[in-house]
Amino acid sequence: MKNNNLIPLSPSLLKPSYWGAWCVVFIMWLISWLPLSSKQTLGKKLGRVLYKKMKSRTKPGRKNLSACFPEKSEQEIETLLEENLEQMTIGALEAPHAWWRNMAPYADKVNVIGLEHLLAAQAKGNGVLIMGGHFAAVDFIIPLFAAKVIDKHELAYMYRPHNNPVIDRMIVNGRNRHGVTGFTKRQLKDMIQYLKDGGMTWYGCDQNFGKSDLFAPFFGIQAANISTPSWIAKESGAAVVFMRMHRLDDGYYEFEFSEELPPFGENPQADCEAWNAELEKAILKHPSQYFWVHKRFKKRPEGEPKFY
Repeated sequence: MKNNNLIPLSPSLLKPSYWGAWCVVFIMWLISWLPLSSKQTLGKKLGRVLYKKMKSRTKPGRKNLSACFPEKSEQEIETLLEENLEQMTIGALEAPHAWWRNMAPYADKVNVIGLEHLLAAQAKGNGVLIMGGHFAAVDFIIPLFAAKVIDKHELAYMYRPHNNPVIDRMIVNGRNRHGVTGFTKRQLKDMIQYLKDGGMTWYGCDQNFGKSDLFAPFFGIQAANISTPSWIAKESGAAVVFMRMHRLDDGYYEFEFSEELPPFGENPQADCEAWNAELEKAILKHPSQYFWVHKRFKKRPEGEPKFY
């Protein structure tokens, strides 16, 4: 079963309890019409404000960066943290552009590296599981990626539905209008069949999940991981590659595919170590564009003290 249809507007979404969410949707739609350069300028300014005011995010972000980059001075960490808030805010303002505006001009200019690796993996016939990370430009790059492959290959992504159904509809419909398919964790069997049929699915599982069952080094620190990617690869027979995605200093965009990773499925521990290593390499290309304000090290190996 595919999930690439747009979510319809049902009467239940028009209840007064959702009116506030509809105001958010309207504001995001208005933001989408700002020139992209204005969004980027505004994102930098708002990011600096959030760096000063959003202590609930900057505190774990500072802890993460200090632990992952012990060679950096305190001032260098603060500079990187401020840049991170700027980049993440730019990403939040760019997303509605991808959801409502014409993305063709940006697809023509995006820099793609290693597409041959992805296509070689896909040619094997059982689809491709594309491991990725939560980078600042993820929502903007999804349609750019789709524009490069969607005419010949089916493309999907794994996502966690937003708790508010109105906001979830906005995000899903914005992504799916580019011809991609969204799968939730409750649709894993459908996604596996999708891969068996030759589809490609992006999966960013680089966050601290409550049911994490493995630990692998991430910048030298044991980070919790799930074995789900290994299970998906084993059940579907899909090849696995890693994808990085970044916004460049000149305002353009770039994404890159690794060569096919060692066969996934038989050794989940080795699998998560392999893709975490790829994630590290991708982050080091543009360190400020990773989701550092997430509590990545919240769950600790048995016997270790709390990280935050």
